Amino acid sequence: MEYLANISLTKDKSHQIVAWSLLAGLLFLRLPFFGGIALFSRPDWLGPVFDIGTYLCTACLIWWERDRLADFHIDRLALAIIILFKPVQTILLSTLMLNENPLAFPNLPSLFLWIISLGLFLALWLSHAPLPRLSKLSWAWFGVGILAGLLATLIIAYPMSLQIDKSQIYGKPDLLAFLLRTPVDFFYQLGYAAVTEEPLFRAFLWGYLYKAGWKTIWIWLFQAGLFMLGHIYYLAKLPISFWFIVPMSALIFGALVWRSKTISSSLAAHATMNALGYVTGYIVASFRM
Repeated sequence: MEYLANISLTKDKSHQIVAWSLLAGLLFLRLPFFGGIALFSRPDWLGPVFDIGTYLCTACLIWWERDRLADFHIDRLALAIIILFKPVQTILLSTLMLNENPLAFPNLPSLFLWIISLGLFLALWLSHAPLPRLSKLSWAWFGVGILAGLLATLIIAYPMSLQIDKSQIYGKPDLLAFLLRTPVDFFYQLGYAAVTEEPLFRAFLWGYLYKAGWKTIWIWLFQAGLFMLGHIYYLAKLPISFWFIVPMSALIFGALVWRSKTISSSLAAHATMNALGYVTGYIVASFRM
């Protein structure tokens, strides 16, 4: 019995080492790599390398923790969004006539996202892992996330407008055009920003810190601080975003996850705010000027 217990402890320790290594990889990609480089310049290769690397590490962590995804606030709806909307992002880039973007389908970097997505789906399917069921509650929290995102967007509209210069205003905004494009922007941001950031900050970082004995209140504040640092490149050109909008958003996303126990809520809120944040700021700025 003691021998079996030692084997179990060894396996658990090995599991934790791999898990924390993958989490460290995600944090490295977000903070010193992407955040640090983008603070000074945005070379064309930076975005694709960061996006692909982050999605790969996220997929590996999901597979590694496939038997306990609920511990990391990942339900079946969140899992479906993570698997599906990264590839959808590449198609939407092409649809929006942004074919020069390396991640626009079918450019080579975009295919890596498709391979990772398909690989994760097949790996989970073949593993017969006990994945969380898709429930009405998940959809309800997704809806709550959208509503929270809409409310937060209204709150940040004026501060966002202060970062928009007169030279960026080209007459009065076409509200109908903005509204018609909103669903496309929402689904794009769901794959682009939400899937990139929510699994890191509000799923795995949160879950591992909780397992390490941290109190939830401190995790909530800490993830917001790291999220803020992850956007350090806003500091010079978009200081209001860095000092107010980003940390406030992180606290809102964290509060949603804290209450709902699923990142489905924060994925929805994140996509909503990113899709509408600049638009509402632009509208306010156009009338203010």
